[in-house]
Amino acid sequence: MNSRHPHVDWDGLFGDDYDYFDLPDLTPELSAKEVSSMIELGGFDRGMTLLDAPCGHGRHANVLASQGYSVVGVDRDERFLAMAADEAQRMGVDVDYRHVDLREMSFDAEFDAAVSWYSSFGYFDDETDRDILRRYRRALRPGGSFLLDMHSPYRHIPSVLANHDMHVDVLRRGEDMAIDIQELDAEAGRYYAEKITIRNDTVARARYSVRMFTAPEILEWFRTAGFSAARVMNEHGGTFTVSSRRLVVLGTA
Repeated sequence: MNSRHPHVDWDGLFGDDYDYFDLPDLTPELSAKEVSSMIELGGFDRGMTLLDAPCGHGRHANVLASQGYSVVGVDRDERFLAMAADEAQRMGVDVDYRHVDLREMSFDAEFDAAVSWYSSFGYFDDETDRDILRRYRRALRPGGSFLLDMHSPYRHIPSVLANHDMHVDVLRRGEDMAIDIQELDAEAGRYYAEKITIRNDTVARARYSVRMFTAPEILEWFRTAGFSAARVMNEHGGTFTVSSRRLVVLGTA
């Protein structure tokens, strides 16, 4: 019997070490490219009212706003929301940023579309995550679209099999280092992970877990959440296969 439970050290994962190790790779060019993918994969039309949840530090929401979308961005992290608002001001765009936990979203038929990008779904237990998915559904007007982007459940399997049941990512910034160690619980369909950062000779640890979905499983979740239709694709809009880096789901309210 698996005794581990879903858990995320939010402050440890998304604090100063996140800014130091992760933010440099999240360039404006990457954000613009990802927004182009969102628009194409979701079939979004300019002028739509769009929910970005969670929006993080606004790197997608602000670009979407600059391209003619009316955007509401929600996140649990007030620091990220302040960063997002500052960047929106620098860009001269208007985004409605709100301090809202995904588990407490209460929108009711207010949006033409919603997005959850960059593997931001699946961090709670299944009952909670199913409820969050229902909240995305309720946020949409009839016929609205929800675009969900996640890691493929298959992407780390070769590494896990070759490395004592673990997948390890290492990121270096000069002499500093961030090490992400992921163990796959096949019974639970979940990675249990620890991120270890070594910075200025100081070691910090943050633990988290994230759910992995096969295509039939996530489609069943969408169906039971009340979506009238859903389909899976790879990160380019093509057929999802074991070689795909991302699992993208497009649901219709």
